[in-house]
Parts: sequence; C-alpha cells; structure tokens
Amino acid sequence: MINLATAHLLTDYKIWANQRLFDSLQALPAGETTRERKTVFKNMIGTLNHIYVVDRIWQAHLEGREHGFTTSHDLVHTDLGELRQAQQEVDGWYRTWSAQQTEASLNRMIDFKFVSGDGGTMNAGAILMHVINHNNYHRGWVVQMYFEIPQMPPMTDLPVYLREVDPGFKPISAPVAQEAPTCDGQSASATSVPPDRCR
Repeated sequence: MINLATAHLLTDYKIWANQRLFDSLQALPAGETTRERKTVFKNMIGTLNHIYVVDRIWQAHLEGREHGFTTSHDLVHTDLGELRQAQQEVDGWYRTWSAQQTEASLNRMIDFKFVSGDGGTMNAGAILMHVINHNNYHRGWVVQMYFEIPQMPPMTDLPVYLREVDPGFKPISAPVAQEAPTCDGQSASATSVPPDRCR
C-alpha cells in the first residue's frame, strides 16, 4: 500500500499541518473557535475534537486494543490549549509508530470495528493513509469556517509543507501581476480570494 518513506512523510506532515492550524486558531479573536456555526460538529472546537477522537480510535486499532469511544462526536477537550496538547500527543504517537514500522508491518492486516459496530480489515499502511486523509478533510471544514469571520486561514497543503522542509523541492514562480493578492495569510482578503492564486 505505502512504503516506509511515505509513512514517515505523512506523519511528519500531519504534525506540521496541525501545528500550523493551531497556531492560527490561537491568534483568532476571542470566541471564534467556539462560536456556533452551520456544521455537523457545531463549531471549530467540535470539529477539531472529531479529528482528535478519530485519531485515538485508529491508534487503538493499530495497537490491537479497545478504544472506549461509542461515538466519534465526543467533545473531549473544550479548551483550545488542552486540545492542542492532546493533539500533539497523538500526532507524536503516530510519528513514533511510523518510525517503528517495517515494509512488512505496514502490510500487516488489522481487523477493526467502527463505532457503529460494523467492522472490516485493512492493512496498517492503509489505516495510516486514512488517518492522514481524515485529518486533511476535516481541517478543510475548519478552514471554511475562517471565511465566516472573515479571516484568512493558514495554508496546510502538502506542497507548502514540502517547500518549507524538503531541500529537494524545486519551486517555480509564475510571473505575478503588480499588487496581485496572495494566499499567505498576510495580504489576502478572506472575502476576495483570487481563484488562480490558491492551491
């Protein structure tokens, strides 16, 4: 499914993206992370808790133990700082787990049950890919809420991460019109994001 290098890349990227998001969230005006919005998890904190809980559920599957959750909607941490610390801990667990794997163990088949009671079997590498994808998907929900504030969200795309950490990344800059808005969170307006400048 995936090799060791990809597993290491994905877990490092997960840590970076979550750190960047939490840095940005902590700089928002007071009350924005708990303000009720039209979303399944009610607000930013609720959505972030969902990411965290699902991370813990799949951690338990990888460890071959019960996770104790009956729903993935539990509001485990209502304080942003506490949630950030908890997320850092589980992100660190995934990094350590990834570092301990082999090509063979990434292909190890794991039986699991969803909180609904349904179950399945996936290999460990596929589980890791699901965890990373789930993080990305719901970080996107949080990012969408920024535009209701309105504030520019942080960019947590994989190429942005690679540009920052990979010496082999080769950026190629397109010609930019004078005073063209960017998506760096500094000069762009959250209400007028140009379609050709972001991602």
